[in-house]
Amino acid sequence: MTKQFLSAAAAAFFLLVGANAVLALDPIPQKPGFSGFIQPGAGYLSIKSNTVAKVLSFDLSDKSINNLNDEPDAESGAIFTVPFKLAYTFAGTRTELFLGTELGDLLSFDTAQQLGIKQEVGSLGLFQAGFLYSDRIKVWRDPYVTGSNRDATGRKNMGGQVVWDKVFGSNLELEYSLRKVDITNEASGNFLGLTGADRDRLDRNGTVHRASAGYGFKFGNRHTLTPQVLFFYEDLDGEAMANTGVDLQLTYVFAGDPISLVLNGYAGGADFDKSNPIYGKTREDDRYGASATLYYTNPWGWRMLGSDATGAYVAVDSNIDFYDQEAVLGLAGVAFRWK
Repeated sequence: MTKQFLSAAAAAFFLLVGANAVLALDPIPQKPGFSGFIQPGAGYLSIKSNTVAKVLSFDLSDKSINNLNDEPDAESGAIFTVPFKLAYTFAGTRTELFLGTELGDLLSFDTAQQLGIKQEVGSLGLFQAGFLYSDRIKVWRDPYVTGSNRDATGRKNMGGQVVWDKVFGSNLELEYSLRKVDITNEASGNFLGLTGADRDRLDRNGTVHRASAGYGFKFGNRHTLTPQVLFFYEDLDGEAMANTGVDLQLTYVFAGDPISLVLNGYAGGADFDKSNPIYGKTREDDRYGASATLYYTNPWGWRMLGSDATGAYVAVDSNIDFYDQEAVLGLAGVAFRWK
């Protein structure tokens, strides 16, 4: 099974968790020219969120709520995903230019498009740097409106990511990303008539920093176990929304032929900087999730084709029920690869 197909198989899980990391960078092809994949998928999604309004045309939470002390209701329906990568390799200099999908967190839908460069540097390892951009998400302009319809507004993420894989020839990978969050006409707390200072504490604009480290332990030719730690700092303008946290993740890969399996689990938490002016206490979140992806490569002997199926569950359990989140996903897809 190729590394490219394995990355496509694991993509569904990384769409779900906030780690925003990869199992390992795909190696740069030995031959020059174009390569890449596209992996259309369809399935069922059930999600609970009080803050994210919609992605593309899919509604993710109720327009109207009646109580700011209740956890969100579940919204469910069909979901479609089309992660892809298009790359060009300069084999002589061991350089690759690419455009593709940087898979992120389903609970906040921060999936972005990435334009980047990958460079092999001898015994130092493999380096990647890219520009990230996303504007397909709608959030509620003021999530705290009750008794009437809330207005949706756009949320843009823009930033960059750097990755150092195979550090000094080892199986260590380091990653850092920075994203600037811009919510159009942010109005959190306006409906409640909060003071200007209290509204400022709910401002969701700002900068999100994420850094991770993971090491792949190989057992034989087919088994890999990768523990990973992720640190994040959401330096948001609102002190009640700014937070710092850590996630711990464990990934197991069985790279068989033609069947492969990717199992993931993670747990972590986030502590927020200041007291929330609506609830009179400081928010604390527990985060956890798990998934399984089964991948079948080369069906019917077609070497450029693969199929996959994923089941996943992720959740945020907050000490303020309004901010609880949960997602359940069943997804199946087909991957087309070229090189």
